[in-house]
Amino acid sequence: MPTGRRGPSKDEGRVPSSAGFSGARAPGPGTDWRTGPKVFTRRRLVAAAVDMFEKQGYEATTVEDIVGLAGTARATFYLHFSGKAEIVAELADGIWRDTGRMFAQFGDLPDWSHATIRGWLTRYVDAGDANKKALRLFADQLPQALRGQHADHMKAFVRLLTRPPERWAHFTSAEAERRAYLLINQLENFMSSWQSGRWARERSAMLDTLTAVWRNTLEADRAV
Repeated sequence: MPTGRRGPSKDEGRVPSSAGFSGARAPGPGTDWRTGPKVFTRRRLVAAAVDMFEKQGYEATTVEDIVGLAGTARATFYLHFSGKAEIVAELADGIWRDTGRMFAQFGDLPDWSHATIRGWLTRYVDAGDANKKALRLFADQLPQALRGQHADHMKAFVRLLTRPPERWAHFTSAEAERRAYLLINQLENFMSSWQSGRWARERSAMLDTLTAVWRNTLEADRAV
């Protein structure tokens, strides 16, 4: 990401849509004091931007709004970011990184039993519940500039989810990819609806239903 460079640029596009964002966090214990304040300021700016985007929308939010909430100067903002769009890109990177980590964990599961898959889905939903604000923010469509990146990340998620290959051997390679892609899209859409309140259902029952759908999709056509 750029530091110490140009002034404002015109921002375009909407906030990207995905799940699993880890949020902006202050530097923890042991952070180098020389870099810690810079990291803290950057994260504070990101957190303020998320708050403002949620409150009044991406297009209506100005850099002045963000620095006002963050308690920093406009010049400080441009030491860290070239504009609003760069904050969105950083948020998208965080979402994709954390989501990829979740799907990598699925590939490491010991089996596809009800308890194992439900446990993984619970952790996935818990991660979303811990970041409701970001997920609501990303409920809109991707800006055009990030669409290609999103497609590339989806391919990577499919590769992660279809590990180890021997567990998917009861499907052809193409069918395994299709099923993984549909399951990933299902989770993205579910989390968006869940966080927006469109699915006002009991949590445990929803997790049971999700688990049943995943197990049926994953175990279909397996030889008995």
